[in-house]
Amino acid sequence: MAQPLSLLSPPSTNNKTPFANATLSTRSSTTPLAIVLESSAADEMGRREETDMLLHDQDARLVYQRATSKQITKHFENNSQMWAAPLSTRDYMDLQKHLSETEASKGETAYWVLFDREAPETIISSCTTYRRDAMVNAGHGMRPVKAAVIADVFTLPDYRRRGMATKLLREVQQMLDNLDQRVEFSVLYSDQRPEFYGGLGWTPQPARHLRIVLGKAPVGMPPETDELKHIRVPQLVELGNKDLNMAKLRLSGLSDHGPNKTHAQLLPTQKLMRWHMVRSAVLKKKQLAHRQAAVAERASLHGASCKRRETGTEAWAWWTHEQRAPRLYVGRLVATRVRGMERDIKAVLGVAAAEASQLGFREVVVWEPAEQTVAAAALLVEELGHGASFVEEERPDMVPCLRWHGGERREGALVDAQFFGWV
Repeated sequence: MAQPLSLLSPPSTNNKTPFANATLSTRSSTTPLAIVLESSAADEMGRREETDMLLHDQDARLVYQRATSKQITKHFENNSQMWAAPLSTRDYMDLQKHLSETEASKGETAYWVLFDREAPETIISSCTTYRRDAMVNAGHGMRPVKAAVIADVFTLPDYRRRGMATKLLREVQQMLDNLDQRVEFSVLYSDQRPEFYGGLGWTPQPARHLRIVLGKAPVGMPPETDELKHIRVPQLVELGNKDLNMAKLRLSGLSDHGPNKTHAQLLPTQKLMRWHMVRSAVLKKKQLAHRQAAVAERASLHGASCKRRETGTEAWAWWTHEQRAPRLYVGRLVATRVRGMERDIKAVLGVAAAEASQLGFREVVVWEPAEQTVAAAALLVEELGHGASFVEEERPDMVPCLRWHGGERREGALVDAQFFGWV
């Protein structure tokens, strides 16, 4: 098992660990060099020959390896250029440190870098890999496996469109394919160019979301009843165990979709839920610091459940507060039946809408909504009125891209890819 790795701790040097260090030279397609155009064709040709030689020299100097503690810090400093706002770089680094100390990260995370051996302090391209519990069904029932989620892919602006990210990710593929503990599949969430990752073997998956847009009027918090309950983190543990069992049963049932298809799913574990809760809490603390103390210190509501006594059916959800959007993202929405539970789901989404409204958010977002979830949203916005609306649409970002072990081509897909799996 990989050794715990935080922003302050160096990687293990034991090559038997799953995310062992790797150092090798690779070829590069180009590098940032200034070429001064000369009027003479002969001079231009000479300069091109000189450039090719310099390129070849740097090719031989490129190194890929698991990051040292200093390189991990630089990796996130680089990422902060794109993802920190509106946080300061310091606050963004502090957020990453908190996340690295969660149960979902300790011993399950590794950082990978590409750099010039003559300038190791300059990280040209880098990424993070997270090992995750998962399951697959290849037509013969559910089988537990390990998966990897790849995140924080970043290349310095001066080196972009020069094949550096491609080099990095090719080496990450090789590393994942050769681990002692097999990684059955990997998922990479694309924010901008899913076709780029598709060319590297990570096939973009269908990605839809449901957006419930609140109207101008505040949404009151529905009171708790015998059926409707407000949920905070400690109460989610029991529901999380029930969710895992249901997820396994439902994936096993997908064998009816054809014996030649392989379906993959990241498991909605409590570790992932807590990772999202930590992220939400740290972001809230940092981004609400400038607001009134009463707002900043308000206890967050993390979920809701609705259980019908007459039927025994139940729906529940947990969510996170995305201060930067600002939106409330439903990390996981579960219903014990696949149809006929619109009223239960509506009640749960009503609590989510009220929580969003009290935080000043305008949207509640659900990834990969079921038909009955969309129907429940329609009932909710009709009840809310005051300009509330909803839309189900393709997601323009955070698109999951799937690659099977060894780059194998399989018919199948990533299923039930709700927000909990994103990093």
